[in-house]
Amino acid sequence: MEIDEAEEAELMSATVADLVDAVTAERTGRNIEGRQVFATTSPQWWLGDRTFGGMVVAQALSAALQTVPPELEIHSMHGYFIRPVTPGSETTHTVDIVRDGRSFSTREVVSVSDGKETFRMACSFHAPEEGDEYQLPIGPRIPPPAEVEGFEAPFPFDIRELGHTDQKDDGTYLSTRRCWFRTREALPDDPAVHACVLAYFSDMTGASFRPLSLGTWGTHTDASLDHAVWFHRPWRADRWSIFDVQALVNAGGRATIRATMHGEDGTLHLSMAQELLIRRLEVPLVFETPAWVGRAQSAHAGHAGGSEELPEGGVEARPEGGSDGAP
Repeated sequence: MEIDEAEEAELMSATVADLVDAVTAERTGRNIEGRQVFATTSPQWWLGDRTFGGMVVAQALSAALQTVPPELEIHSMHGYFIRPVTPGSETTHTVDIVRDGRSFSTREVVSVSDGKETFRMACSFHAPEEGDEYQLPIGPRIPPPAEVEGFEAPFPFDIRELGHTDQKDDGTYLSTRRCWFRTREALPDDPAVHACVLAYFSDMTGASFRPLSLGTWGTHTDASLDHAVWFHRPWRADRWSIFDVQALVNAGGRATIRATMHGEDGTLHLSMAQELLIRRLEVPLVFETPAWVGRAQSAHAGHAGGSEELPEGGVEARPEGGSDGAP
């Protein structure tokens, strides 16, 4: 089974309520230029010294969502991780109203922690309208979540792991991570909360961006460089979605991936694309396997294209993975 850092360590003590509180930005006023300013605190859920990138994205998105009328829906966001955010630190998010048109509104968010810019994001909102309907279907041979055994762990998410698809003759994979997920408890009805939680999960990519070393940590410095999300349709994060990740290319010490989220009814509601640093370490790192990992592996064994087995004595550590900002 492929183990994501956010599944094994960062969220070990977090509840759904903790997650909602953490991703929700608090309005603090306006700066001297009249721009709205918001604040968040990075929770101390992580083993390392970097906040998970999905949290950085979700907090900035929460700030932007609070500056547009409720009838507008988020449809895209594009962000760059500039510097890491230290767990436990406060971040301010300054929102610039780039444009408010008849159908679209554009916002730019600049996030600053410890006096330094950490994340910069542009996002766009659209008033819903009728139009053509077309989408790619859910991936082949995907069992429904009820047929995939889960595992008990203190995460806010119920995750049903399917692993990667079978390796093709040319060494490539159709998908390098597939999992069903939803929050373990019902979320508030506020669409902004669901958008932020989905944005958070969109960065839970596991080691899917390194097809030559799937399921292993500690062999590379892994760091998210940017993150783009397209919200095609409103969707509840407390309903099942299949997260299907495809690694497109590893080259120049970087990886590029894309991913989709389909609902159990086949609705394609979100797409994601991301580039990451994958810098090989001269000396691999190792940390002990969490007690629940063996049980989780057993629960998911037998599904098509399961990930590599974990080595005896521990899981290879992910020193920078999923964190924001490249060294």
